[in-house]
Amino acid sequence: MQVYVLHFDTGGSLTRAFDRILAHPDVESCMIESDRNRIRFLAPGPSAQKILDEIYQDRGLVWCSAHPVVHAGESS
Repeated sequence: MQVYVLHFDTGGSLTRAFDRILAHPDVESCMIESDRNRIRFLAPGPSAQKILDEIYQDRGLVWCSAHPVVHAGESS
């Protein structure tokens, strides 16, 4: 599982990406920060890659980062 942070150039790009992310069944959680044109979502790597590929094709994504989720008690 990974947390993805996506930054967009416009509110329109942000909204389209948010709709796409919410429609995917493997997304565990999603949060939109409209004032910063940013989305954070939690999903398994292979599923997230498919979503990201579609978002890249739509254009408007400025920056994306992925961070592994470490559960309490796990060492990194």
